[in-house]
Amino acid sequence: MSTPDAPPPPPRPGPVTRFRHWHRTMSLSNRLALYALVLAAAGVVTPLVAAIWTGSQGPDLGLLVEQDNNGCTSVWTVPRESTALVDDIIANVDVRQLTRWERDGRIMHRETVKARVSIRGGETPVELRDLTITVLSRTDPVTGEQSEAQGCGGEDNPQDEPDFVVVDLDTLPVGTAVPIDYLQQSDQQAGARQLADDEGEQITLPRTIDAQDIYSFTLIGRSMTYDTEWQAEITWWDGEHLHTDLLNDDGAPFRVTAPG
Repeated sequence: MSTPDAPPPPPRPGPVTRFRHWHRTMSLSNRLALYALVLAAAGVVTPLVAAIWTGSQGPDLGLLVEQDNNGCTSVWTVPRESTALVDDIIANVDVRQLTRWERDGRIMHRETVKARVSIRGGETPVELRDLTITVLSRTDPVTGEQSEAQGCGGEDNPQDEPDFVVVDLDTLPVGTAVPIDYLQQSDQQAGARQLADDEGEQITLPRTIDAQDIYSFTLIGRSMTYDTEWQAEITWWDGEHLHTDLLNDDGAPFRVTAPG
């Protein structure tokens, strides 16, 4: 009786996948400098650079959403079954490894999770009209050890920081899209707005993005009580039609767990 052939090895990652991995290790300011350099040098975005922008529902906007898994800017909850990872996190392990552990559910963002959102205008100006937040699920917080990297360098230049949106997820209803206007007026979101003011400038909408320009902001979800999955949507106008694009963690919901 013959034995089945061994499965072939997985294919080598293609150039776009390798570029994405390299791109994740860059700071936001370096990424934007790269985009500006490519646009200035070539007049158009090269195929590899274009691949990191997600397709939107219209031709005149590029959208890049990247959850911040950097060990120097993230605090983690490490469940009991993953305690072997604590020392690696303290030693400031590579962001790509932290991303794999986070996506496998071996570690979770603790108290806050951040995502950097970059929006590139097309051939004509576009107007950002609205931003909504939706809590998708809410359960008891994950229990485990708190861990964060040690020995990190200094912070980025504050002048490089984009605008901020900070959301207190614990006060929002589950399954309902909550608009930015409510978040910026609700008494329940006062603490979140103060955190945004402490970090930099709060986002203001509507906002026009000029042709070929890039606008960025940081989206922060905070939970002090629950283990929460959530997403956001941004609505924009191209001069003729309204479009809505989803903001999440590369197809998966953002997730943050409260301190256990």
